[in-house]
Amino acid sequence: EEDDYSDGIHLQAEAGIDHCTTCRDHSRPEPMIEYLRATGKRFLSLKKDKIRLKDCLLMWDNARLHTTTDTREFLTRRDVEPVKQSPYSPDLNLCDRFLFWKLKHLLREDEFGGHEEATLAVQRAMRRVSKDELYDQLRKLRGHCHDVIAVGGIMCTD
Repeated sequence: EEDDYSDGIHLQAEAGIDHCTTCRDHSRPEPMIEYLRATGKRFLSLKKDKIRLKDCLLMWDNARLHTTTDTREFLTRRDVEPVKQSPYSPDLNLCDRFLFWKLKHLLREDEFGGHEEATLAVQRAMRRVSKDELYDQLRKLRGHCHDVIAVGGIMCTD
């Protein structure tokens, strides 16, 4: 299916979900590097406002495949500098904070026959999330991050 978004906000959010569902083998960097390569190609395939991987906010936790030398070198060669998420802070990550909940809600009635079927359902569901809703959640996340910084890094509730 061809990407025809007017901007890349959905594709960027979808990429975060894709990473969580496709990079299941956290013991080797190869799946992570292939995910990044494929995501970069998808971003550049947008009809309007193409996105370069280095222009994305790549927020990662401390998972082993995020921190391997191969993964770091791949990103360095492309001028990508990931933002490290604080440990045990899902409230600072858009996927954990909003997207997983939203997908669970949108897919609650669905059943899948396998990984590929589930992946396609997630992609369709992501297209049902409005651009305004995503931007609203990004604004809320930004405000939450400012609140956390203001109190010296202590977890805050919204």
